[in-house]
Amino acid sequence: MQIFSQQGILAFITLIWVASWGHLGAAKKPSPIQTTAQRLVSDGNATVVWVSAVVRIEVSAGGRSYPAQEQKREALGTIVGKDGLVVVSSSMIDPTASIRKQMRSPSASVNVEFQEVRILLDDGSEILSRIILKDSDLDLAFVQPLPGDEKLKSAAIRPVNLRSKAKPRILDEVLVLGKLGRTLYRQPTVRLARVSSVITKPRNYYVISQAMPGAPVFDARGRLLGVAVYKIANGAPTSMVTLPAEDILEIAIQARDRANKPK
Repeated sequence: MQIFSQQGILAFITLIWVASWGHLGAAKKPSPIQTTAQRLVSDGNATVVWVSAVVRIEVSAGGRSYPAQEQKREALGTIVGKDGLVVVSSSMIDPTASIRKQMRSPSASVNVEFQEVRILLDDGSEILSRIILKDSDLDLAFVQPLPGDEKLKSAAIRPVNLRSKAKPRILDEVLVLGKLGRTLYRQPTVRLARVSSVITKPRNYYVISQAMPGAPVFDARGRLLGVAVYKIANGAPTSMVTLPAEDILEIAIQARDRANKPK
C-alpha cells in the first residue's frame, strides 16, 4: 500500500487549486460578441438618441370637431448622418395611426402638427430640430437638426453606416442597441437577440427578438443590419420588424433631397 508524503499531498492540492482558478480565468474572457457589444457603447459617442416632440392634435368625426389637444411624445432614434440626421419609428413620434385605430371611424379626420421637435443628447443638451420626411407605410420619420445649432458641433455622435452590406441568417446572434429613459439617466443598453425569420417578399424584413422601435440592429461583428420599426397593415402598426439598412438609406437620400430643395 502506497503512502503519500505530506509534501506530496500539498503539491497535489496546489495543482488542483491552480487548475481550477485557471479554468475560472478562462471562463471570464469575453466572447467576440461581448467584445463587439462593449465597443458599441464604450467610447461615449451617441448612436442612439431620444427624440422629443410636442404635437397639437385636432380630431373631427361624424361632423363633430373635438377640442384640440397638446401631447408630448418621445421616441427612440438612430443617428444616420454626420449632420445629426436621425431616423425614428413614425408611429412612435406621430400619434395619427393610434388615434384612428382607437376611434374606429373611417371618416375620422386627424390632423397632427409638430410644434416643437428636439434631439436629446447624452450630456443633457437638446438640439432644436424638424421632421423633414415621414413614410407612414414603412413607419419611418427623419429628424434633422435646425441649422446653426452650436451644440451639434461639439456633440459626440457616431452615425451608423447605412451602406452596410451585412445580411443575417436565421438564428444568427445579433445586438440591439438602445437607450434607457430619463429616470435612468438615458444610459445606453445592448440586448443580445436572435434572428427568427428573414422575409424577402414582398419586401425585405428581418424578424428579430428583443428589437425596439427606432433601435439599430448589428451583427456579431458590429455591422449594421437595419433599424427596428413596426410593420404597417391597413394604416396601423402591427408586428415589430427590422428594415434593412439599404432600404433606410434610400429613404434618407429622399429626405435630404427634399430638405435641400429651395422653398
